[in-house]
Amino acid sequence: MKTILYDRHKALGAQFVDFGGWEMPLQYTGILQEHAAVRTKVGLFDVSHMGRISIEGDDAELFLDYLSANKISGKKEGSATYTVLCTSTGGSVDDTIIYCIDKNHYFMIANASNRQKDLAHLQSHAKEFKVSIYPSYENEGILAIQGPASRDLIYKIFPEGRELKKPMHFLKVLYKNHELFLSATGYTGESGFELYASNEIIPELWDLLLKEGSTNGIVPVGLGARNTLRLEMGYALYGHEISDTIAPTESVARWSVKLDKQNFLGKEALVTLENAYEKRFAYGIVLLEPGVARDNYLLYQKGIEIGIVSSGSFSPTLTCSIALAVSHVPLELEEKVEIKIREHFCAAKIVHIPFLTNSSLKGET
Repeated sequence: MKTILYDRHKALGAQFVDFGGWEMPLQYTGILQEHAAVRTKVGLFDVSHMGRISIEGDDAELFLDYLSANKISGKKEGSATYTVLCTSTGGSVDDTIIYCIDKNHYFMIANASNRQKDLAHLQSHAKEFKVSIYPSYENEGILAIQGPASRDLIYKIFPEGRELKKPMHFLKVLYKNHELFLSATGYTGESGFELYASNEIIPELWDLLLKEGSTNGIVPVGLGARNTLRLEMGYALYGHEISDTIAPTESVARWSVKLDKQNFLGKEALVTLENAYEKRFAYGIVLLEPGVARDNYLLYQKGIEIGIVSSGSFSPTLTCSIALAVSHVPLELEEKVEIKIREHFCAAKIVHIPFLTNSSLKGET
């Protein structure tokens, strides 16, 4: 599959990669340059491979609160909430952001490879609730504008964006009689926005952002830099940090699980897991010698296998190799471990997540 912007990516010299069945830009000028642009100026991403699902009805708030590990009930209009949808056995269906238009009208964003699965999951649990569920992604696109200069750029085009003073909030805006959602959200750890609009207007918005952003140093950014940016912040990637076999409480998304909620799908299994011998733990790791830890590389301590790398890469900002890992042994900060890279046991240590602590987003929270 291709997004509506495929030809524009091709004209910009993008190198493509298959991601969740979509032919998406991996990089344009290079991952390092694109990564640096987002950390220091502003980058523009096409993330239209992800999908918006709308949930409406008298029970919409109750329904989504039941399916979410995070709290949805009581959220204010215009708020956005990161959460994980769980299976009854505690596995992760997907991680998502749920947007509250009002208590009877929400939408959520499904990861590219999970669009149909998420829709089916919602529909399978909707029978006892007064809700209507429908995909909004067939004719829609999503753009992400991320970086310290993103606010200046967005304010030029959408002055009402000034109302979004804090992250995880959104509002409706108009552009040439088209209704859009402008959201102060992102996947990079920098100040930024995401735009949800019909495919009819997405190409024009892409062109406009590149044109108006030229004075801000804007560059188009592919999935390669998107991955290194999120990894530096310790954000979860579905299929890596969380999955149907990795519970959210065993992952970097643990903070979003509210076990004090009265009830939600999977809560009983997650509570049981908290006291189980099989419980696993998520950690950040920095390599202490040359090498790059990739997903599924094994984690050792004193020659004993204790876990597995879920994601790893060279960090362009920190100029060292970093990784996220899941261990069945509890570990402490600065504790030494090894990662088996081919036949070599590479020295590493446990560090705090996020790896990067001075992003532009920090000053807004």
